[in-house]
Amino acid sequence: MTPMERMRMEEERAADDAMAAFGGPTVAAGGGENLAKDKFAAAGDKVVLTDLKDHLKHAAKVGEAVKKHGKAHLATTFLKELLQECKDVLDEDSIGEIIKSLNVIKNEKQAAAKKKVKGQAGKSKKADKKKENELKKKNAEMFGDNDNYDDYDDYGANYEDAFF
Repeated sequence: MTPMERMRMEEERAADDAMAAFGGPTVAAGGGENLAKDKFAAAGDKVVLTDLKDHLKHAAKVGEAVKKHGKAHLATTFLKELLQECKDVLDEDSIGEIIKSLNVIKNEKQAAAKKKVKGQAGKSKKADKKKENELKKKNAEMFGDNDNYDDYDDYGANYEDAFF
């Protein structure tokens, strides 16, 4: 089996797993409109969505299946195909709402990526530098701003050693 065939097989298997996760009422094997409410949809079965509850339940099942395999490229492909299949049903406002939701998710991901990792050096803040400069200025006013080492320091040290 070539690598391309293996990749295609893995993608088909992931798509089958996602379709199998749709769960809920399915059309019975006889092809009629009888709903078998205790069975879950297998890959390739027809899924009947009647109300909001069915849609949310199936969305949760598909979300669980996508999280389970955790492959971003397969999830992206799945979502693109889903939107392509639903484009006739979606109107302009619905597409705008989907775009807004995706932008919120994108912004959350970007904010999480920007958070500092523990132990990582942070940027210095202007307020901290301003306070530091104020403290240096007060210290210079109080004690003088000459911190250079000179001979007088040795005289003081010798005096302390001799008499204390």
